[in-house]
Amino acid sequence: MTDARLIDRFSPVLLAALPREEPQAPVHAEVLHQYCLSDGLLELLDWTRQGVGADPLACMWLASLRWYRLIAGQFPSGAPEPPARDADAALLKAIRSRQLRVGEGTGAVSLAGLAEGEMAYPSAPAQPESADAAALLRVVPLGLVPYIDQQMRRSWVSQAVSLTQGAPALIEAAEQLVMLVHRSASGELEEPSSELKEILTRVEAPEEIAQVLRVQLQACVSGEPHPRGPAVEAVTALGQEWARVTRPA
Repeated sequence: MTDARLIDRFSPVLLAALPREEPQAPVHAEVLHQYCLSDGLLELLDWTRQGVGADPLACMWLASLRWYRLIAGQFPSGAPEPPARDADAALLKAIRSRQLRVGEGTGAVSLAGLAEGEMAYPSAPAQPESADAAALLRVVPLGLVPYIDQQMRRSWVSQAVSLTQGAPALIEAAEQLVMLVHRSASGELEEPSSELKEILTRVEAPEEIAQVLRVQLQACVSGEPHPRGPAVEAVTALGQEWARVTRPA
């Protein structure tokens, strides 16, 4: 039942990150990183479903490189150039058609972390002293992955954050956030706001980041879809593909 609920919450939670009151408002670049990372997880789960082994860190890194291209217009020098997938191609189309606006200057820390073009590891993270709280947006979907234990979930969080930055306080906060997302989405917790506030306070998250995470945590609990805002079609399609891959045959 818990896994089925996690799968059901995926689309509402991702859609909740889009601005609804002002559909033309700019979207933080790390929200798009969240979507690209979700697609990387989807690729990983799809390979696993087919019985093919895949490296979680490599899948998340390639997803982050696709995000880099989405924001910067090209891949980092010397990095692999993975082909586009449906999700980042749809987001790029939304940006080019001006349906989706990316907040100016947002995502700069993560872009810098990926710019060297080499995959970072928890044991050797990119920008090891950096603790940009915007990275918390990226890890939200890790709390919604079904069929994995909590030790693996925490390991994936550490890997995902270490791709761009590595301050221990940030990685700890990211792990706590993902576990909060998981508990809220699985029905174990109905009021996550106080715990979320504590996490955000410890990493001095700006209100712009806190606001998105509050709405996404509410969607974890309620499961109510909000099909409004820019790039809804792209995010909805990602959610449909997630459901197809993750639901039992």
